Amino acid sequence: MATSQKATQNSAAAKTAPAAKAAVAVRERAALAEVDADAMSAMSFESDAGQGMEGATAESFAIPFLSVLQSNSPQVDEASGAAIEGARAGMLYENVTGRLISGKPDAGARFVPCAYRRVFLRWGPRGGENAGFKGELLPEQVAELRARGKIVDLDGRLYFPDDDGNIKRAKDGTVLCDRVADTRNHYVLLLDEETGAWQQALLSLASTQIKKSKTLMAALASVKIKGASGLFTPPTFASIVHATTLPESNDKGNWFGLRMEVVGRVDRPDLYAAAKAFRDSVVKGQVEVKYEEQAEGASGGAARGEHADGGAF
Repeated sequence: MATSQKATQNSAAAKTAPAAKAAVAVRERAALAEVDADAMSAMSFESDAGQGMEGATAESFAIPFLSVLQSNSPQVDEASGAAIEGARAGMLYENVTGRLISGKPDAGARFVPCAYRRVFLRWGPRGGENAGFKGELLPEQVAELRARGKIVDLDGRLYFPDDDGNIKRAKDGTVLCDRVADTRNHYVLLLDEETGAWQQALLSLASTQIKKSKTLMAALASVKIKGASGLFTPPTFASIVHATTLPESNDKGNWFGLRMEVVGRVDRPDLYAAAKAFRDSVVKGQVEVKYEEQAEGASGGAARGEHADGGAF
C-alpha cells in the first residue's frame, strides 16, 4: 500500500514539474525585463542625439514627394501591379512611407512651407530610348538657352530642338525631342496631427498647378504680424497650410488638382526650429531631389509632366 501511495506521489510530482518550471521561467523573464527597463532608463538617448549619421550626405537620404493621386496613377490602377490598398484618385500620397491622406475638404494635409525654388526639369521623350529625367536647369539658364535658340517654344511648351533647330515628331504627332518643364518646388514639413510628428517632403508643381503655387506664394506674402516697429511679413515657415484636392478639367481631360490655404501660425518652438533648419539646408544646397524616383512611383507620372491635363504637379 505504501509503495502504491509513493508511486502516486511521484507521478503527481512528475506532472507538476513542467508547470513549476514554466512558472519559474516566467518569473526569471520578468526579472530580466525589470533589469532591462532599469538599464534603458539609465541610457541617455538625448545626449547621443544624431549619432550614427556621421558619414551621411545629401545623397544618403530620399526626400519624400507629396503628390496627388490620379485615376491612372500606379498606386490606384490595379493593372499596374503597384496598386496600394485603399488608394483612390484625389488622395494625397507620400511616396517614401506610402502614407495616404484623404484630399476631401474635411480632411486633407497640413504642412509648414519651409522653402521655395523654381526650376526647369529636362525630360526625354516618353517611351523612347532616351526617356527619363535628364537634369535640372535654373530659370536664368533657360532664359539664356532660349535666347540662343537652344530651347524653343511649341504650343506653350519648351523643347530642345535637334541640331538643325527642328522639332522632331513621330507619325502620330508625338514630339520626339526633350521637353523642359517649368516646375515650382515647395519644401515643406508634413504634419501628423494625431502624433504631433512631422517629416520633410517636397510638393513639386508644374503645368496647371503652377497657378496654385502662385496663389500659395501670394497668400504667404500677405501674412502680416505686428512687431515692435509695426507690421512685418513673417517667414513662410511661421505659417501652417491646409492642402486638399478638387476635380478639375479642360478639353484634354479630367484630373484632381490642389487647393491650398494658410490656416494658422506655428506655435511650437520645436516645429519652428525644425522648419527653419530645413529651410537653411535647402538654401545651402544640402537637400538633393531624386526626380527619377518620383517619375517611377509618383501619381500618373507626375514628374514626367504627363497627367490627363497634359501637366504635372
